[in-house]
Amino acid sequence: MFNQENKVKKFLVEWYAVNARVLPWRRTNKYNILDPYKVFVSEFMLQQTTVNTVKNKFQDFIIKWPKIEKLAKATEPQILKFWSGLGYYSRARNLLKSAKIINKNFHNKIPSSYDQLIKLPGVGDYTAKAILGIAFNQSVIPLDANIERILARLYAINKPIAKVKSQIKELGEKFKSEKYSSDLIQSFMDYGSKICIPRNPKCNICGINKICKSYKKNLQLKIPVKLRKKTIRPIKYTRAYVVVNEKNEILVRIRPNKGMLASMLEVPNDAWVKNKKLLIIDQDIKKIKTKLKSRGFFEYSFSHFDLETEIFYGNIKKARLSNGIWIKKSTYSNSRMPTIMKKIVELAV
Repeated sequence: MFNQENKVKKFLVEWYAVNARVLPWRRTNKYNILDPYKVFVSEFMLQQTTVNTVKNKFQDFIIKWPKIEKLAKATEPQILKFWSGLGYYSRARNLLKSAKIINKNFHNKIPSSYDQLIKLPGVGDYTAKAILGIAFNQSVIPLDANIERILARLYAINKPIAKVKSQIKELGEKFKSEKYSSDLIQSFMDYGSKICIPRNPKCNICGINKICKSYKKNLQLKIPVKLRKKTIRPIKYTRAYVVVNEKNEILVRIRPNKGMLASMLEVPNDAWVKNKKLLIIDQDIKKIKTKLKSRGFFEYSFSHFDLETEIFYGNIKKARLSNGIWIKKSTYSNSRMPTIMKKIVELAV
C-alpha cells in the first residue's frame, strides 16, 4: 500500500473547512463545540436513513425534546407518533430507552466512553465511534458506507466491501486523527456524498486523485464491487380494512408491543402470510359484519420483504363498536400510524 495517508487527511480537513454541508446537528456553541446530545440523536436518525430525509425531522425533534432530560420523560407512543415517516421504528424505541438510561445513570450527559456507549440500546460499533469521534473529537474512525467506499477506491480494493470488512477496518485505522478527528470524520462523509459518490465519482475535480490507486488504474467506476444478490426478494400478503363511522372517524387499534411496527396504530388487517391462499379474515372485522368494498391493491416495501395489500372500505354506526378506538379522518396523517397505514387510509378514503 502507500504511505500518503497524512496527505489525504490534511486535504480532507482543509476541504471540509470550505465545503462542509450545513446540517442542524453540526451547529456549535460560542466555544465552537458541538452539542453531544444533538449528535447522539442524529446518529440514531441517520441509521439506514438519508441525510435529506432526516434534516427537517431532526429540527422538529429538537424543538420538541431540546435536552435529553426532556426526552427521557417522553412516552413510547409520543416518540413513535413523531417517528412516523422515518421508518425502522425500533430506532425510536432504542433512542428513548437510551435516553432514560442516560438520565438515570449518567446525569443527563452523553457518555464519552466506548464501553459505556456500546451498552446502550441501539448503539453498535459504528454509532458509538461516530458519537465519540464527532461529538467528543476522540481519535476513532467509524466506518459508514461513504468512508468504506473512499477507502476501497484509494487502495483499489477490487472485491465486494462485505467480503473485505476486516481489511477496510485495518486501513481505516491509518486515518485516525489525534487533533481533528471530528472534522476529519465528517469530511470523509461529506466527500463521499459530494465528490467520491457511489456512481460516476467526480474524479476530475477530486483533490486526491493523484493518490487514488483506483483512479490510476481506471477502476473508479468498478469500485466498490457490487455483491451479487442470489435471493429473490420475498413477498407477503394481507388485507386491510378501513372502516369509517358516521362522524367521519376511522377504526384503528394498537399493534402488539413486539415485532414489526410494534405499539403503533393500524387499521384492522389480516395476519401477513407468504401464501395468498392462507389469508384468514381478521377477527375484529368478522365481528363487525358490515359490507366492505375492495379499493384495489397496494404494494409497500419493507427492508427485507414486500407487502401486497388488498384494501377494503366500509361504513358502520359508531354505537355498534362502543369499545372501538377511533381517530378523526381529518387527522389520521398526524396520528401514530406508520407510513404504510397512512397510505392505506389515503387510498381507501
